[in-house]
Amino acid sequence: MIDKKEVKRVYEMAHLNIKDEELDKMEEKFNTVLDFSRTILEVDTNDVDMLEIVENHESILREDKVFESIDREEALKNAKDREYGYFRLKKVIE
Repeated sequence: MIDKKEVKRVYEMAHLNIKDEELDKMEEKFNTVLDFSRTILEVDTNDVDMLEIVENHESILREDKVFESIDREEALKNAKDREYGYFRLKKVIE
């Protein structure tokens, strides 16, 4: 289970802000995803053949459309750390 304190920590790690009144809703959403993940992990797949290629899959691709890119300064305006015109991120290993 994830509590409000953990939700706040995740938001801080992602450099995002969350209002105190949104914590309950996000706590519920995080826990819904985790519960669903646990349910998937409980499914018995012992007698299921491994499938690597889906033969009948038809991928419908959209046409590429060229759009004007966002201005670099606009893209970086909220970056906490930047270098050489790019976002700079801290190395995180846990």
